[in-house]
Amino acid sequence: MVKRRKEEDIAGILEFDGRGSTDPEFLEWLADHKARNGGKIRVSQGGKGVRVMFSKEADMALWQRRSDAAAKGKKFVA
Repeated sequence: MVKRRKEEDIAGILEFDGRGSTDPEFLEWLADHKARNGGKIRVSQGGKGVRVMFSKEADMALWQRRSDAAAKGKKFVA
């Protein structure tokens, strides 16, 4: 039996410090991402918080802006 690893293009990885995969705001971001039918993302637990890997740079930029707005306490509008 031969095991093959599926290789995917990764645009980048963001780690959201202090957030877990069950964080309500993070789950809202994830639901919004799925509703937009954006690029593929993979979620895992990182060292300091939840880690998200993106296949599209545009998705990664959107999540980064969203995270920055949440850190400043502002409501993000896409």
